[in-house]
Order: sequence, then structure tokens, then C-alpha cells
Amino acid sequence: MIKNLDKERFKPFLIALRDGRMRKDFEEITNLYLLKKRFKFDLAILLGLIRIIKKEKPDILHTFMFTSNTWGRLAGIICKIPVIIASERSADLWKKWYHNLIDRFLLKFTKKIICNSEEVKNIYIKRIDGKNRKFEVIYNGIEIEKYEKIKESVKLKEEFGIKNEKIILTGGRLSFEKNLKRFLFVAKKIKGDFENVKFLIVGEGEEKERLKKLAENLNIKDSVIFTGYRNDLPELIKISDTVVLISLWEGMPNLIIEGMTCKKPVICTKIGGGKEIIKDGENGFLVDPDDEEEIKEKILFLLKNDEKCKIMGEKGYNFAKKTFSLKNMVENYQNLYIKLLGKGINVKIYT
Repeated sequence: MIKNLDKERFKPFLIALRDGRMRKDFEEITNLYLLKKRFKFDLAILLGLIRIIKKEKPDILHTFMFTSNTWGRLAGIICKIPVIIASERSADLWKKWYHNLIDRFLLKFTKKIICNSEEVKNIYIKRIDGKNRKFEVIYNGIEIEKYEKIKESVKLKEEFGIKNEKIILTGGRLSFEKNLKRFLFVAKKIKGDFENVKFLIVGEGEEKERLKKLAENLNIKDSVIFTGYRNDLPELIKISDTVVLISLWEGMPNLIIEGMTCKKPVICTKIGGGKEIIKDGENGFLVDPDDEEEIKEKILFLLKNDEKCKIMGEKGYNFAKKTFSLKNMVENYQNLYIKLLGKGINVKIYT
């Protein structure tokens, strides 16, 4: 979004609370301020945010995710920013009563809360604002044209030692909510019925070493490939046969959207935005995150039915192209910013 905003009307800058792999990407497209958050309750972060905000004097403060929503909005309130916007990107079932209390308090000073799915919006309306006064949905957007140009790479398969095996891809941050432990149990069951298959798990996270150990204990180590962090996810999806995401909670699952854009059949749990983008049995399958047998059966069905995979992939692609274009997403945000501020030249912070 920052990259594609109309720079004649908007002057964006970014504040990141921690360093990360995308630092260079952001430095190439915008003015980046990097704070070094150390603890959950780190007052130095609030002071750092206030210092930067006073220097930049922005018209709009836009925050993403709970930590940034909290510290960012507090700083915005103190600095009297005209327009404060927050974003909720997931169902966040981990939140306790006191997290909701913080959100409820900060809502009073927030012009809008942007959600990436109707499901997330409805969850937060029930949690913090039963009147639905400030919530709005803007779907994620991706560069459809970029995905259309990607070709299947033989070299990429060779990198992972894949020959003629079918490929099931999953990934994201390797954390509890992605339900990857259950994914490995399902992989074990699939191997009992369909030997010629490999499982790609893309990403990094705190669960990685435990998952690798589990794959070894399940005796499927040779069939499961942990790719680590990759900046070529579209290419990995392109060499795969099916994209699977069995998360315990989600907002709007980008991996599923990307799978559709690459014309791959997708399987997603009946949670979060997956229910809004998948018509079960037509452009993908919806499954229960706890039902290993159901997940196994749907994956096996796709492994054994190439023609159905092709039909599902085409339908998914058509839906994604119509619904999740980057252009539409950027225009929706720009229109929102202008509407809330009431003028056409704005400065924004993304924390």
C-alpha cells in the first residue's frame, strides 16, 4: 500500500517497533523510523513514538495489530493527531479481557477500525463496540499481474530434491495458531494412502524446531520440507499442486488468496475470512481445523483428481482477480483517508 499510494496527494512514512526481514524493502520506498521494542511493557517505545510524531507532524496515524494499535494510538492521543485509524487483521482468540478493555478505551479516540474480513469485523463489534459505529472492511490486495507472469520452475523443484512427486504447500509464521502440528499428523495419514507426495512448510517461527522433531518422530522427515523464510512464495505456490491452511484462527488468509491467484485448488479452515472467499466444493474446500480425517480426505481427493484441481483453480483465480486487486485496495484506503481528514494531502504513520 505504501509503495502504491498517490505520492502527489500522500506523504507516507513508517514506524516499525522492531527490526525485521523487510527493513530494506521499506527503506527503498519510504522514510523508515526503526524503534527497538524490548519488553511487552516498554515505556521507551511510547516516548520514541511521541518524539517521531512531534517531528513529522502527521495528519493521519494508522496502526496495525494489537501492540502497535495500543502504543501508537496512545502516542497519537498525546500528540493530538487529527485522525487516528487502527487495524484488526485477525480473530485474535488469544486476547484476554484486559486486551479488550484496552481496545474499548482506545476506541473512543479512534475514527475508524479497518478489518480485512467481515468475520473479523463481526468479532470485534461483539468484543468492543456493539453499535458498529467505527468499523469498516477493506480486503487485502495483491499484485495479480505479477502472479500471472510466474512460470513453473524446474530449478526450484531441484533445489528441494523434488522430482515427480505431488506437492502440498502450507506456511506462514510457524506459530501455534497455524495448527501445523495437526498438519503433520494429517501428512502422516496421507503418506499411508498416497506415497508420491511432498509437503512444503514455508516460513519461520517459534514452533519450527518442535515441528521438525515431530516430523522426525512420525517418520515422515524425508517427505516434509521446511523451507525457512522465502521471498519467492509465489514461485513456490506455482510449483505446488494444492495450497492448504488449517489455522485455528485467521483474519483474511493471504496464503489462500495467493494460491487462488496461481490457479491452485485451496483448502482452508471454516474460520475467519476463508468462509468469505471459498465456496465449498467449487473454488476450494472448507474444513474443520480439528478434524484430521476430513482434512486428509479433501487433500487426498485433490491429489487423485487432476481435472477437478484444474476447475477449482480456474474458479479461484477468477474470484481472486475480481476481489483482491491491489489497485482496489489502495483506492479504498486513499478514499478513506481523504474522507476522514476532509482534504486531499495527508501524511500517515504506519506502526
